[in-house]
Amino acid sequence: MKHRILLGSAASLALLIAVPVAATHQSQGLRGAFTGQSPSVQNYVPAGSWQQQRLQSQINAVHGYDSSAAYATDYQMAQSVQGYTSAPQYIRVAHSETQTSNFAGLRGLSAPRSVSYDPKAASSFTRSHDIGGITVRTNALHTRDMLDWQENTTGKTLTLLANRANGTLQPNSVYLGAGFQGGLKWQKTEVDGQFPILSRFPFFSDRTDDSAGVFAIDHAALSFTSTFGDWTTLYLQPEYSETEYGRDQDEFQLRKAYVVFGNLEKSPFYAAFGRKTIDFGNFDSYNAFTHNEGAHYFWAVSDQPVLEVGLYSNGFKITGSAFSAGRQLRVGLAGEENNIGNYAFNAEKEFRFGEDKRKAFTVGGGYLHDSIYRDNWTAHTFQGREDGTPPANLIEYRNSLVNGFAEYNSPFFDAMVEYTTTLKPWGAAIPQSIDGTPLPQFLIDPAGSTTDIDNINFDEKLSTLVAQARIKPWVYGRRMNIAAVGSWGNISDDTGNISARGNPTSFQSNQQHALSVEYPVNDYLEFGAEYVYNKGFIPFVAPQQVSNDQTEAHAINIGFKARF
Repeated sequence: MKHRILLGSAASLALLIAVPVAATHQSQGLRGAFTGQSPSVQNYVPAGSWQQQRLQSQINAVHGYDSSAAYATDYQMAQSVQGYTSAPQYIRVAHSETQTSNFAGLRGLSAPRSVSYDPKAASSFTRSHDIGGITVRTNALHTRDMLDWQENTTGKTLTLLANRANGTLQPNSVYLGAGFQGGLKWQKTEVDGQFPILSRFPFFSDRTDDSAGVFAIDHAALSFTSTFGDWTTLYLQPEYSETEYGRDQDEFQLRKAYVVFGNLEKSPFYAAFGRKTIDFGNFDSYNAFTHNEGAHYFWAVSDQPVLEVGLYSNGFKITGSAFSAGRQLRVGLAGEENNIGNYAFNAEKEFRFGEDKRKAFTVGGGYLHDSIYRDNWTAHTFQGREDGTPPANLIEYRNSLVNGFAEYNSPFFDAMVEYTTTLKPWGAAIPQSIDGTPLPQFLIDPAGSTTDIDNINFDEKLSTLVAQARIKPWVYGRRMNIAAVGSWGNISDDTGNISARGNPTSFQSNQQHALSVEYPVNDYLEFGAEYVYNKGFIPFVAPQQVSNDQTEAHAINIGFKARF
């Protein structure tokens, strides 16, 4: 009898895969959201998802399969179990791959990663508590979607709506989550004091050192998600970090606080308002811990409220965002403080193909109206601009950004290329004296204006090209990530610049290339390691005074990511 029950349970689980094989596969939409009008049609479970992994372990338990069975396809595994006749009625799935899988609907969710069944099937992933009449829940899958600092960087608005529509988030609840990322960071440079690693600020090293190593907390964050009401989702993310720009920024900040208005089960339109990432570009990094150069230069995050409106339908997403002029937390900056003077647009389209529609090709691009690359004042933070002194010769003009990317995803292999550029030269990269005056050879009329971009004979744009790929082999029943990421940044031109101290400096270009591996021990914990090669020490504060684009450095980062 027990054997029949176990076999029947495995057969029922197999249907979660067997039936989707013949379904319309509408679920893996843009950013992993869904395209149907009801969660009941969202029943596709791609290879690598936690559902597939759990099914495999059930099948193994019934039939005594060895680990090689993990390489079977969904359909083959379903066929290996006998006796099923119909699909369970409670399946509700919108996007499935695990964090290490990144089989993307529109790349978001770091690829579709969060999935949920109705409470019967998802009980082991959701914990519920009644506190003062309010249902407080935890769900590690939702936390993983929202507290991912490497991927899904600009897709979290739609993540919230998709997770509500697919049942990962239950209605009328408060979801509490937490995420932690940290470990050992070590770097060796060939030039004392020049540590070019990107995505963090290594104030832990002395200028006389040629190597440095520390234990550091990259991120320790809480996430609060409220699902009260059919059309309103509230999200808050207080966060602690030891790798922010520590001289001017607090280590503890409220990094995100916004409300999303929308219901993808009833309407393709939605809106969001609050402090959030600005929806511009992609900027996902396949690296385990280090952002690629595209994210480092161009990932825009607001400090003041952003109004975002969007539409998602059938693999197509388009958004428009408006926010204040002045300095944002990252990248955004426009003139006329305290006015709504900056905006962004983003659009993406996913095409699905291949057997069972498991492969996806996504193209997208965006526009940011104004940016921190609009002048030659390189104060990095709000405080720096408020308390510092701009160059005597301030070169200032609007400098927009444009972005384009293409990404291919499959259950085993992902690849992406992304290019982002300013539309005008960065004012701080124009060869100039210590007071900001362009050198005479870079002026069309040496007797004319030294602040007017039309009189400046310099046309090198600030840009980055990122190419990355990864494979996701099965290892002990879970998908390991093995990634290679290359970044090339163009900053200025080979000008033979001399610093105020009389030392030659060079800041034409830099490179960052990384190899990394990550393995999820379970849905709550994964370990990773990466090697990063950097060529070019070009800090964005006073680059013409200290830069050396020939400096080479090597870094090793070992750490883990935990969540609940």
